[in-house]
Amino acid sequence: MLDLDAVFRQKSNNFVARKFETEMVLIPLVNNVADMTSVLTLNEVGSSIFNLIDGKNSINTIILKLIEEYSVEIEVLQADVEQFIAQAQSKNLIEKVESSTPGE
Repeated sequence: MLDLDAVFRQKSNNFVARKFETEMVLIPLVNNVADMTSVLTLNEVGSSIFNLIDGKNSINTIILKLIEEYSVEIEVLQADVEQFIAQAQSKNLIEKVESSTPGE
């Protein structure tokens, strides 16, 4: 289970993003070349999650913002956000922001 207080940021130099109506396509870059075998297509909810990953919002904050926007049970949304984070990390699209608070 993901730490709900964790904060992630996009690694914008590692991908190219294109928005098409309610969907977004993320194309990972490897050595500045598009990796077409790892293209990630995001639906409206996925696009919303990705846009909220800004280096400031915690996972919990992202979930609370999305629950206001979409009609879904919080448990389902939390599972979707955790799955999205795991997939985006595995494709090197996001990274965890390390806490600067002493003792954390």
